[in-house]
Amino acid sequence: MPAMPVPARLFPASPQEREVLHRRAVRLAYEKEREREAPAGELFLSVRLGAAERYGIPYAQVEEIVRPNGLTPVPCTPPAVAGVLSRRGQLITVLSLRQMLPMEGREAAADAGRVTVVRAAGMTAGLLVDDVEGHQHWQASQLTPALPSPAILDPAWILGIHDGTTALLNLDALMKSLSIEERS
Repeated sequence: MPAMPVPARLFPASPQEREVLHRRAVRLAYEKEREREAPAGELFLSVRLGAAERYGIPYAQVEEIVRPNGLTPVPCTPPAVAGVLSRRGQLITVLSLRQMLPMEGREAAADAGRVTVVRAAGMTAGLLVDDVEGHQHWQASQLTPALPSPAILDPAWILGIHDGTTALLNLDALMKSLSIEERS
C-alpha cells in the first residue's frame, strides 16, 4: 500500500519550529536507545513502615497484597507474629515487620495498612506493613551495603540499600532464620 502524502499544513512552518521538532525527535530516539541498552534489573515492591522507613520486597516472591481484615492475634507467640489470616480457607502466619526490624515507635495503628503475602524458603507468610508505595527496579551491582545495626538480628536479612532510601529485604534469609527459631 503506498504511503499517503502528509498535508503541508501539518509540517512546522518556521525554521525555529522545525528545529524544535528535530531536537525532540533526537531526544526521544536517544531515550529509547538508552532504555534498550540499560539492564532492567530486578523488580521489587516498595513498602513503608512508620513515617519514613522504606523496604523493598522482591516481586518474584510476592503472591498478593491484602488488607489485614480478620487478622487474629495468637496467644503465646513472639512479638514478631502479628497473628493469622485466613486466605481462601488457608491460615497464613502474618509477621510484623515493625517488630522484626529496627525502628522508633514499633506500635502500629489498629488498622495498619497492608499484608503482603510472600513465598520464600519454602514457606508462605504475610508481612504486615504500613503502606505499599509502588515498585522500582534495582540492580545488585548498584546496591550499597547496609550499616550494621544491633537491632537487626541477622545482617543477612538486608541485601543492600537501593538509591540511598530503600533497604532491600532478603526474604529467604529472613524466613530461614524464623524456621530455625521455631525448631529450637
